[in-house]
Amino acid sequence: MHRAKRTFALVPAISILILTAGASAAQPHILKADSFEHYIDGFAANDNELYIQHIPNEKAWSFLRSNIPLFQCPDKDFERTYYFRWWTFRKHIKKTPDGFVITEFLPQVGWSGKHNTINCPAGHHFYEGRWIHDPKFLDDYAVFWFRKGGSPRSYSFWAANAIYNRYLVDGDKSFIIDLLPDLVGNYEQWEKARLEPDGLFWQIDDRDGMEVSIGGSGKRATINSYMYGDAVAVSKIASLAGEKETAALFTAKARKLRQLVQAKLWDDKVCFFKTLPRNSDSLVDVRELHGYTPWYFNLPEPDAGYDQAWRQLTDPKGFYAPFGPTTAEQRHPNFAVAYQGHECQWNGPSWPMATSITLTALANVLNNYRTDAVTKVDYFNTLQIYTKSHRLKRDDGAVVPWIDENLNPFTGDWISRTRLKTWKNGTWDPGKGGVERGKDYNHSTYCDLIITGLAGLRPRSDDVVEVNPLLPADAWDWFCLDNILYHGRILTILWDRTGEKYGRGKGLQLFADGEKIASADSLGRLAAKLPKVHAETSAGWLKYENNPVLGGSLGTCFDIAVLKEKDTYRMWFSWRPKKSVAIVESADGVNWSEPKIVLGPNPESKWEDDINRPAVVKRNGKYHMWYTGQAAGRSRIGYATSPDGILWKRLSEQPVLSPEEPWEDVAVMCPHVVWDDTESIYKMWYSAGQQYEPNAIGCAASTDGLHWKKLPSNPVFAAEPANDWERHKVTACQVIPDGESYLMFYIGFRDEHHAQIGLAKSKDGKSNWLRHPANPVIFPGKDTWDGDSCYKPFAIYDEDNDRWLLWYNGRKGSVEQIGIAIHKGRDLGF
Repeated sequence: MHRAKRTFALVPAISILILTAGASAAQPHILKADSFEHYIDGFAANDNELYIQHIPNEKAWSFLRSNIPLFQCPDKDFERTYYFRWWTFRKHIKKTPDGFVITEFLPQVGWSGKHNTINCPAGHHFYEGRWIHDPKFLDDYAVFWFRKGGSPRSYSFWAANAIYNRYLVDGDKSFIIDLLPDLVGNYEQWEKARLEPDGLFWQIDDRDGMEVSIGGSGKRATINSYMYGDAVAVSKIASLAGEKETAALFTAKARKLRQLVQAKLWDDKVCFFKTLPRNSDSLVDVRELHGYTPWYFNLPEPDAGYDQAWRQLTDPKGFYAPFGPTTAEQRHPNFAVAYQGHECQWNGPSWPMATSITLTALANVLNNYRTDAVTKVDYFNTLQIYTKSHRLKRDDGAVVPWIDENLNPFTGDWISRTRLKTWKNGTWDPGKGGVERGKDYNHSTYCDLIITGLAGLRPRSDDVVEVNPLLPADAWDWFCLDNILYHGRILTILWDRTGEKYGRGKGLQLFADGEKIASADSLGRLAAKLPKVHAETSAGWLKYENNPVLGGSLGTCFDIAVLKEKDTYRMWFSWRPKKSVAIVESADGVNWSEPKIVLGPNPESKWEDDINRPAVVKRNGKYHMWYTGQAAGRSRIGYATSPDGILWKRLSEQPVLSPEEPWEDVAVMCPHVVWDDTESIYKMWYSAGQQYEPNAIGCAASTDGLHWKKLPSNPVFAAEPANDWERHKVTACQVIPDGESYLMFYIGFRDEHHAQIGLAKSKDGKSNWLRHPANPVIFPGKDTWDGDSCYKPFAIYDEDNDRWLLWYNGRKGSVEQIGIAIHKGRDLGF
């Protein structure tokens, strides 16, 4: 451990170490999130926001930029639709007394369950939503189905498979093991209700969400594939839990079901999986698109000829149509695209739900099977048709992004919408769900198809990242999928044929936390083991390996302010044993001089028994310090000036800022101040609330540093309960003007005793703060000097070496010391 007793002279060896650490801190992001905000603005401008749930349109971009993978490609239809589908998915996040759920319809519909939930598309919700960074939404949603009043068997639902495939992305083993008894019980209930004596499951077509199908009800490929997928998933979860008997039991169930599906539901004459009616030995005489569902779960055995079914996908007499695969083969006499009868028919119209199942299944075929029946070109073309179907021509002639229920596969008209808008007395029928029932319909996937299919990230349970883009070799010269949270890392998949688009070299490349881990000259399969996580940081930050840099024999050293003057760093720090503010100096930010007390306690004032938490500004050759005075269980902020930063004079016997508002409780402290030349004012961000740790951050302004006016909208930054690491409190920020915006480094508290450091950004420094997608950026080590908490950040951009230096105080037990973290490059990854 480096003690505080140091000489001021530069120590070359340590300087080299810090430079090395900084140089290895790679950038975790290639794409800039804000370059895609225009899509969200456009969606909002064209949107009639009829039904608002947890995240309204005005907060959509703030949520999305912090939570979704970013995608860029040369085809703007793909790019626009990708962000549009995240835009619509966000609308369906609903906060309830039972936690968050995901809805299918935005308006209340009569056939839904508790909180307007419907389990029919829930498997899609998990496949799509697993790429959202914040786990809270799907955590709650999974628990809801089995413990909070959900109805997981109202419709067919591949629950265990979907939840397990979510685990393949987030790696949260404890969560999925906790759900194992529920998933076993759910499977057993399906067996009681729907298992036939011959070992196959049966389902009503309507309960598959596929009304008016030609093949009708019976032992359908859908329900049997879902149950196969669930049996496999339960077996794998049981293995994770060490429950060998359960794992073996469900492996046997899956094996038996696979054999029965292949033996009884496969029509060898026409090479397709079909429906077998109950109490019949003859399969129905129609191929239906749901016959591809077995490949969604990798059910068909490889090299057994089943892949020939896929020739029907591109056959105009089969399922091919210009606006999406038809739900029944077009050569069948009962094929229909009808504008009478039930509004949701599965006897011909194209359905996004079926299309997304088919494309997921096709991606599995191209990844896990050998076949000459379909190629990457077929995947790309089908996905492109699906992409272009996401549109609506309004009455005014404008074409806008759209997703709804079923559509005419030949014209692209949304059939149910066309019919429902004049259903009763020439208008919408409340009994059918009301106005725009199907608008922003959440019954399918799209973003998951881009991520796992087109870009090719194949989730798996180990620490190997596998990528196999299904983009044809001559389709695009470049694309980038960035900010993918996977197994706790940020992944980037980049294709750049010439190397000119992104400047990172030619070919296909895979990055983890900004470091290249695999590459190839051409599009194809890549696999690489995830490197070890950089210790206790994210977003390109690295802790200095010889931390702490100040503390040791000095005792607790905490909350600091730093100025760089020519070639010298000057640090004012809080020195708890002395109840004072002291100064140290350094040539490299690591090796510090002996401390000298510059401002001590003043018990006579009755509010300055302890002096700490300084903010220092140098302006016009004069130093200004705002500091925290503490006494009798309260905190206030004082003001002093100095000609040299060492000899300080208090400018007021009374504090310049005190707790007055209800939210400020008993303490205002932790000031950070900047001078704004444009407005000719000082701006202060301060923390307020309780004494041990304040609760939130407010803002104030002053023309003279002595008289302050608090912002009426305070606090300007508060805890985000949805973020586990900062759900309790946020405090002790540093705000840095950065061009046309403000950067904020701040402390987030999980609870009163555990803190980490985050980063946020705002255009005005007062509102609409966008949290960094990789937050927290600095967090405690394991059994280290900062093993309990990381507090009070203070960062400076070192222009000479193109890096950020961030000092912070770490706590282990009751001792706090100062350490440093380094970020190479000015771009912090927003």
